[in-house]
Amino acid sequence: MRRLLVLEIATVVLAAVIAGGVSAWNTRETIERNAADKMVAVAVALASSPGLADAVGARDVPRVQAAAEDTRTGTGVSFVTVMDPAGTRLSHPDPERIGETYQGTFLPAAAGATLVETFPGTLGLSVRAIVPVRAADGAVVGMVAVGQLRVQVADRIARELAILALAAAVAIALGVGLAVVAARRVKRDTLGLEPREITALHRHHEAVMAAMREGLLVLDAASGRVVVLNAEAARLLGLPATVAPSRAAGPTLAELGVDPALQERLADRSPVTDETVLVGERLLLVNRTELSGPSPDVVVTLRDRTELEAMTRELDDARSVTRALRFAAHEHANHLQAVSTLIELGAEDDARELAQRWTRDLLAGSDGELRDRIADPALAALVLDKAADARDRGLELRVGDDTALSDTEAGDEQASTDRVTVVGNLVDNALDAALQSAHAGAGGVVELDVHAAGGSVVIRVADDGPGLADPDAAFTPGWSTKDGDGPPGRRGLGLALVRRVVDRRRGSIEVAAGPDGRGTVFTVTLPVGSVPGPSAQSPVASR
Repeated sequence: MRRLLVLEIATVVLAAVIAGGVSAWNTRETIERNAADKMVAVAVALASSPGLADAVGARDVPRVQAAAEDTRTGTGVSFVTVMDPAGTRLSHPDPERIGETYQGTFLPAAAGATLVETFPGTLGLSVRAIVPVRAADGAVVGMVAVGQLRVQVADRIARELAILALAAAVAIALGVGLAVVAARRVKRDTLGLEPREITALHRHHEAVMAAMREGLLVLDAASGRVVVLNAEAARLLGLPATVAPSRAAGPTLAELGVDPALQERLADRSPVTDETVLVGERLLLVNRTELSGPSPDVVVTLRDRTELEAMTRELDDARSVTRALRFAAHEHANHLQAVSTLIELGAEDDARELAQRWTRDLLAGSDGELRDRIADPALAALVLDKAADARDRGLELRVGDDTALSDTEAGDEQASTDRVTVVGNLVDNALDAALQSAHAGAGGVVELDVHAAGGSVVIRVADDGPGLADPDAAFTPGWSTKDGDGPPGRRGLGLALVRRVVDRRRGSIEVAAGPDGRGTVFTVTLPVGSVPGPSAQSPVASR
């Protein structure tokens, strides 16, 4: 701030000096010009006064001297000299100089012209004007010279310059004082930091903002406008990276097109700590903190839980498969032990027949047929995993006989990801509903059918659970029938994800009760053609 203060003071002083110098030069020129104009005016007035031409023509010295002195004392000029065409003085402030030759240029005036000059006469250096005195017929009969001593003009200039110097000094003092006040204010506003330190902090701020893997969003609490938005927050919210908000004209969340669910949650003044919010097809972990101060701000941090949720579900699925494999291994060990015992007892034929029967049963219940029917490997693997999970929970997942997808009907990778999201969430919810019926002593069956029809893939999931009291509300983020199951904000997202995938792919979804009035049937239609992909990989499980 010292450099800034010195620069401001130097600027003020330099500006005042330049302005004062220009004003002084203009003032001097104006005073000298006014003095010359005054001399001409006085000389012309005297030369044209009644009777002066006759007195000059008659060489009436007393009369001419009286007229000249009256004019000099009346106008305040230094001298008034009247002379004949030859330059002989007919009047002078010093009577003894009368009769002498005028000192200065007078020939142009004798020829009828008006002359202004600066000349060192008998009284000293003076600014003088010489005009002709004409008779009634226009003939030049004499001349009038009126002058102001340069000392008197210089005194006037000095007085004017003194006033200008005082004004310049006052301006410099005010400028320096204001510069000091401004420097102190800036220093207080910048917490005493020097410009180079502010520059370094700004560079560090930009580096930290760019390197953060967490979205940062700062809102002006008064206007709701975005003050800070880092690149990660723009990516998570699906905003263009060119957004550059400022406190004066930053956009609001609505103007940026932020998901209404996040807008509504941030508008609530209640604290937000590690709360999961569904934004588009992303699961974001949101924290909201209000900062007090002269300009209160709301700081929002965003973390992406989408991939973490998907990985968590994959881990859960892997655990389910592991449990199923352990069960199968245990069954297989029992089978081998039975065959081994028959062989030890010498019943080789019985052992062979028993092994062949188990082999046929194993092949009949194998998953190879399902993998052949569904060309989408990700979807086939998901269905097999859900079947294993259902068996492990004491439920049954029945895959319809019409379930089939060819390579052409399977579509691209994005279509496969969307189907996995829809099937995974619908089957998970159906299994949870069927489990409630199983606990009540009835039901426990989920039916799944996936097939192509009319350029779309139709997904049908039915359960024999208690059903949905409000099917429309089921697609609202956070809505769940599993009260108390899991931390707040991390459940009731599965059907909301399904709805957003269906809307993005311009598909349709229907919800109906089961044939016997029990359970719920979801029918989802997804066009096979390419559509804009989601902003990130969608989680395949409800939470």
